[in-house]
Amino acid sequence: MDYDYSPTALKKVVYAGTQAASFPRGSRDLKELAELNVSPERVRRATERVGADRVAERDAQVAAYEELPIPARLIVPADQPVPAVACVQMDGGRLQYFDRAEPQRNEDDTFWREMKVGCLWSMTSEVSAEDPCPQLPASFVDPERMRRMVREIKGFSGPDGDAEDEAEEPRIDDRPGRPQPLARSVVASRHSVETFGKLLASEAHHRNFQGAPRKAFVADGSESNWGVWHRHFSHYVPILDFIHALTYIYAAAMAGRALKEGWQAYRAWAQWIWSGQVNRVIAALELRQQELGKPAPDTPQTAPSAIVAKSLVYLRNQQSRMDYPEYRKQGLPMTSTYVESTVKQINRRMKGTEKFWSHGVESMLTLVADHLSDTPTLAHFWRNRPHRLTGSRCHQSTAA
Repeated sequence: MDYDYSPTALKKVVYAGTQAASFPRGSRDLKELAELNVSPERVRRATERVGADRVAERDAQVAAYEELPIPARLIVPADQPVPAVACVQMDGGRLQYFDRAEPQRNEDDTFWREMKVGCLWSMTSEVSAEDPCPQLPASFVDPERMRRMVREIKGFSGPDGDAEDEAEEPRIDDRPGRPQPLARSVVASRHSVETFGKLLASEAHHRNFQGAPRKAFVADGSESNWGVWHRHFSHYVPILDFIHALTYIYAAAMAGRALKEGWQAYRAWAQWIWSGQVNRVIAALELRQQELGKPAPDTPQTAPSAIVAKSLVYLRNQQSRMDYPEYRKQGLPMTSTYVESTVKQINRRMKGTEKFWSHGVESMLTLVADHLSDTPTLAHFWRNRPHRLTGSRCHQSTAA
């Protein structure tokens, strides 16, 4: 039988188990900061138990949303506020997961598995008749900054590398007229993308996003992201993360060129992308592809011809989501940096070469996401959760 706690002590134990870098660290924090002697194993059990209750509550909310008729999903109660701008962002991360019941995919299989993270932001901004920022900001033509961003986004480190957990690069959207973020709710899960899409849609409905006059879905070019948009958010303006677009044209501009020549090409292409002239960049890449030749099936991915070909495919596939001047006029966000930053915050608890998760991973992801949210979801959960006050209080424990 699991250990019983007072409601106040249980909240502290779960907070430590969720926020500390590990359960042993959480146990030490409880002893030093709250004078509670709770073993790492008991911290883990309490955190996973409460997390399972929170997952059940979350799933019940999704089920209730799924039962609503389509017209009812578009209604906002008259007494409920709606944001001026509703923004949904989606990204992925990785953690190590081990389950004996899960078949090994091949003999070289590792334990790294994908997790999915979504941010739902309420924002405020102004609508402009003219583009409030027609000139590409200087931050996007800083050579050293661009090199760091390309290394990070395009993943030159392996899955256990530290590139994505380095000191956070200030890639915030700093242009004039940008929307101001107000409140964030976070959704994280290891479930399939189909299930994750339902979690996002349910949370957006819970936040009354359906009533927002301006709505945006911002993500990188991953097919899974845009599958979620198509199934659940097709009434939102689809926006390709501007910085991901820059990394592709940066790589193509530099491929097979001297630094000075490549940088000049990048500066011109970046301004064209910023100005919505994606066709001009595609034409320039097509010309560059003719100069280099088309890559053969066995051409290395790092070959200039392969890099240019990959960038061409990317821009052609994403062109309909790259009308950046119009997004700026509508006061919409253009980057997914907020969700990328959130993934890093979740990684601090969930990711590490020494961290292996199993059946409790969904509980942990849900609680970590809740603690990162600005919305009162967790406060409502604790208030409504029935507490059993039987047994000893945790401050009486002498566990190691």
